[in-house]
Amino acid sequence: MAMSVRLKHWWHADRDPLMRVIQILAVVALGIVIGTQYMTPDKRMLSVAAGALVFGIAWRLDTLTGLGLLIIALPYPRPTVFGGTNFAFILLLLLIWLLRVAQRMSPRPRATPLDIPIAGWVLAYAISFYNVANAEDLGYAMQSTEQFIVCLLLFYLLVSNIRTVADLQRIQAFQAVSLATILLIAVYELNHPNGTLIPGWIIFTNTSGGEFNLKNVRVGGPFFDFELLSEFCAVSSLLVAFLYLRARSIYGRAALAALLLLDIFVLFATVTRGAMISLGVGLLYLLFRVRRRVRVVPLTLVAGAIAGLATGMNFFVSHFTRSGDVGARLRGTHFVGLVPDSRVQAWAGAWDRFLEHPLIGHGPYYSSQTGSHIWYWPHNGYLYIANLFGLFGLTFYFALLITLFRITNRSSEDLHDPDYARAFLLVANVQLVVFIVDQIKIDYLRNTIYQFEVWVMFAMMVAASRVAQSETVRAKITRPLPFAA
Repeated sequence: MAMSVRLKHWWHADRDPLMRVIQILAVVALGIVIGTQYMTPDKRMLSVAAGALVFGIAWRLDTLTGLGLLIIALPYPRPTVFGGTNFAFILLLLLIWLLRVAQRMSPRPRATPLDIPIAGWVLAYAISFYNVANAEDLGYAMQSTEQFIVCLLLFYLLVSNIRTVADLQRIQAFQAVSLATILLIAVYELNHPNGTLIPGWIIFTNTSGGEFNLKNVRVGGPFFDFELLSEFCAVSSLLVAFLYLRARSIYGRAALAALLLLDIFVLFATVTRGAMISLGVGLLYLLFRVRRRVRVVPLTLVAGAIAGLATGMNFFVSHFTRSGDVGARLRGTHFVGLVPDSRVQAWAGAWDRFLEHPLIGHGPYYSSQTGSHIWYWPHNGYLYIANLFGLFGLTFYFALLITLFRITNRSSEDLHDPDYARAFLLVANVQLVVFIVDQIKIDYLRNTIYQFEVWVMFAMMVAASRVAQSETVRAKITRPLPFAA
């Protein structure tokens, strides 16, 4: 009796009986599929069922939460026949978002300041295919272009769905969680060089050092690249420090302080000079930006604390872990003119290769061999892009960076500014400076996982700029008139 009452209530709770009929049929169909697959499982059918389940979960979540979970999952892609799990999840979220936009459940997308540079860069990708050398390079070039397009979809998904300060803070919370997982995996790698965390998935085959060389280990974490991990840690440390300064609860500050220490520890465990120098340049630039608010005594205390933390962390990492001494590497750096000795041959070769097709480049794939000639990897983001897309593509890339610098430069000079978005833009501006400087010695496009992190950073800059503008307009509208009572 009670069951029939509940069923009647459930049936009449929705004004549209057709939707209830569809739900019943879906449940029956799902039961049939589960029953048949339990008796005679089929991989393809299970994959389809899993995809349908993921779609259902994603549809039930709001778009912003789905994007946050995607940010946590980005560093851990799994290969598939159609391009990888990141590709699938981004397309899934895009489809759901477009359906919600069509049903007016989500706001329509708006133009961004990066649209013209992005359009020019897409055109540079297309034109550069003219100089792709052979069929093998063409395949890799197509994969590289697909990766770039998927990163752009992620960028526009984030920018279109972050519209308030609360949205910005939610995504930053997901970024902090993602950073924690990346750092913990890097710590595992430090203690298990060339080991396996998850068989068939996360295998540290590129750890510098190794099981037989128990010193001078350089960790790459889930990016499997210690130079890119070091850049990620340097950029992320600024975000975590900002979240710490803005945190209100004691527990939140304690958690963020621990995350910041772990980030600095992994940064030193990568034993990478470039990220250290770039972060130093970024901190000096931050000091310049806030110079009007700086007082001598607090500045002295903060500078001393940073120097002490860096010295102590380097000593701990180099003496009590398997990692090396980044301080010794910095002291041992030599220059040939203005070029570090470790980059002379790579940069010279990349420059010569660029001059072969200076206008439109060699195509979206950097082949290390042309005929019998072996090319060194550029180890420079700007030379790398110049080789791929020539001056045409490099011009639009510079336009993108300049536009990002311009919109983030409209920030507050106070990290405690009541306007959260304007305060974050100051940190975003410094993050961009660190990234621009560090790309002189490394190229982010060479890594299929790390590319997503860069475009997430770009999206946060654009979204924060929009939110700050909206908050400014709202404040002007709500401000009382001078003659009001």
